[in-house]
Amino acid sequence: MPWRLASAPTRPGRIPERRARADGFLRVAGVDEAGRGPWAGPVVAAAVVLRPTRRLIHVDDSKRLRPAQRTAACKAILQCAEVGVGIASADEIDRLNILQASLLAMVRAVQDLLTAPDLLLVDGMHAPSVQMPSRTLIGGDRTSASIACASIVAKVLRDDLMVFYDDLYPGYEFRRHKGYGTPRHAALLQWLGPSRLHRMTFRPVRDVGKAGIELAAPVAAVGSALADAQA
Repeated sequence: MPWRLASAPTRPGRIPERRARADGFLRVAGVDEAGRGPWAGPVVAAAVVLRPTRRLIHVDDSKRLRPAQRTAACKAILQCAEVGVGIASADEIDRLNILQASLLAMVRAVQDLLTAPDLLLVDGMHAPSVQMPSRTLIGGDRTSASIACASIVAKVLRDDLMVFYDDLYPGYEFRRHKGYGTPRHAALLQWLGPSRLHRMTFRPVRDVGKAGIELAAPVAAVGSALADAQA
């Protein structure tokens, strides 16, 4: 059953981590993902094991930080914590569904850690299928420092991936909207059709794909008729 603090602090602290250690779990990893909602691109998860050092950076739910704050925080987290990263592709999202693909990315992030944790603190209601115990925490990215750090790392790395994909798939402006369903993305999707990065099981993309197939059928028929006439 997901656990929820009676009242969320204004910034994530280490109450869930302290409670876990009081229960005998010494190596605790916070786990979160980024990219469940976009129409295109992968879902990225991170697992973060914090070292017992003083925090000198502003850590918060990644959605409440400005891009420059997230980037600075991510660099600091990578330097002072142990981090694992996992990715599930758009193809895997279409094959498994977004929830199962997100959990798969989390499994890969935990497996990417150098040493297995004793316990996972997972943001949300669902935990990945791993060998160690886990605790789900609703609003965990606002109440747990390690989950907040995982949220930041996953968000920054996913955004960087979408900037990289912008060069591979010019015209879609992935650098600008990161695959999310903005009006600009919707207009470009209608104009260009789906790319290999798009999630075909997501309704806005699926509807455009169906329209493209319906349009292609009569065009192909006309082409075939012209070829027969010229034969």
